[in-house]
Amino acid sequence: SRPDKVQATSSWETNMMMRAVCTRSRHRGGFTRQLGALTQQQNACQAHCHAIRTPTSSSRLFSARPLQDEEDPSAIPSNLRFDRKSSFAPKQVPLLVTIPEVAAGNDNNDEPEEDQVENEGLHNDARAGSNAVETDDDEATVDDYDEDDQDDDYYAKDIDFAEPRIVIPLPERLKIDIRHGLDGSVSGSLWLDPSVFGADPIRIDLIKQSVDYIRNKIRGRRKAKTKTISEVSGSGRKVRQQKGTGAARAGHSRPAHWRGGAKAHGPKNATDYGNVKMNKKVKRLAIASVLSQKLKEGNLVVVDNLQLESHKTGPWSSLLDSAYGVGKEGSSALILDHYDEPKGDEGGASSACYHGVPINLWVASGNIYKVRVANQRYCNVYDILKKDKLILTLSALEQIEARWKH
Repeated sequence: SRPDKVQATSSWETNMMMRAVCTRSRHRGGFTRQLGALTQQQNACQAHCHAIRTPTSSSRLFSARPLQDEEDPSAIPSNLRFDRKSSFAPKQVPLLVTIPEVAAGNDNNDEPEEDQVENEGLHNDARAGSNAVETDDDEATVDDYDEDDQDDDYYAKDIDFAEPRIVIPLPERLKIDIRHGLDGSVSGSLWLDPSVFGADPIRIDLIKQSVDYIRNKIRGRRKAKTKTISEVSGSGRKVRQQKGTGAARAGHSRPAHWRGGAKAHGPKNATDYGNVKMNKKVKRLAIASVLSQKLKEGNLVVVDNLQLESHKTGPWSSLLDSAYGVGKEGSSALILDHYDEPKGDEGGASSACYHGVPINLWVASGNIYKVRVANQRYCNVYDILKKDKLILTLSALEQIEARWKH
C-alpha cells in the first residue's frame, strides 16, 4: 500500500508488532520481510512511531525505542526468550572474583578500596545479565542451575596429572630384577638378550603384520554356504498356467523370492582368510619388537618359579594383586611358564604338569579376571598385546631367548 494511505498507529501497537517480529520470526527471510514492511509503515507514521535500530551482532536483536546516552547497545531486550540448551543462547560464564584480604590492624573501613568497588560492579553486571535472560521452560527448577554450578566447580578444580615415567636407555634397560614368585620380593638380577629384548626402533609395522596374520589364521576359511537355483531341492515343472489366473507368471518353485527357494547372491564359501603366510625373519623381528616394548614400558616381570603350594584361587589372586598389581581392579597379565613334569615318583601330585605349566598354577588362575596362563611355546604377538603385563619364569625366559634369538 502507499505510505500516505497508511493509518498512524500508536506506540503501544508498534511495540506489540516489534515483539511479534522478535518472538515468532524464525527464518532469516521471514524476519527480513516483516522488518521491511514494518519500516515502511513507521516511516509513514512519524508522529507516533519510534526509530528502528538493526544490530550488527549475530543475535538479531533490535529495539523499538531510541537508545539512551548511558544504555548498553548489546543488552538483551526483555521480550526475547532463549532456550538455554541452544547454540545461539548467551552463555553464562562464571566470574572468578578474588576478595582482597583485610589486614588485622586496619581499622579504617569507611572508604571502600578500589578492588572491592570493581568486584561489586562485576557482581551487579552478573545479576543484570542473569535477570535479562529468560528460559523457554517455565518449570525450570533449581536443580538445573545446580548442575551448571557443579560443572563450573569441576572445571575449576586442579587436575593432578601423573608425572611421565623416564625410560631407561639401552643397554642399562636390559638389566632386570628377578622376583620370588610366591611373595614378589627381589631375589637377584640378570641381563636380557639384546637381540630379543633390545630392539630399537620398535617396528610397529611388523607388529601390525603379525597381528593380521594371527587373526586371519584364527578366522580360517569362511564356513557360510547357500544354495543356488540349481542346487535347491524342487521340481522344474511349471507351477501354474501362464495366463488367466490373475497371479504372476511362474516357471518353477525355486525362485529366490519364494518360500523354500534359492538364495540370491549368498556366500559361496570361496574365501579362505587363513591362506596367508609370513616370513620367519619378519615374525622374529615382530616378536622381538613387542617384547622390547614391554620391557620399555616397565611391564615385563621375571620370576624364579611359580610352584604354588595350593590350587586355591583366593591366595594366588591376593598375591597377584598385592605383589604385581594384577587382577580385577588392576592390570591384566599374560603368565608364561615352561614346566616339564618330573619323571618317576619325584614331587608327588602337586608337581603335576598340565599344558606345559604346573597344575596348581593352571587351576588357581582359571577363574581370575584378566589373567591368562600358557606355555612359552604359545607366545605370540597378539596375546602379548592384549594384556598389560607379561610375567615370565626363568625357564620360560630361557626358552624364549633360545627360540627367537637372531
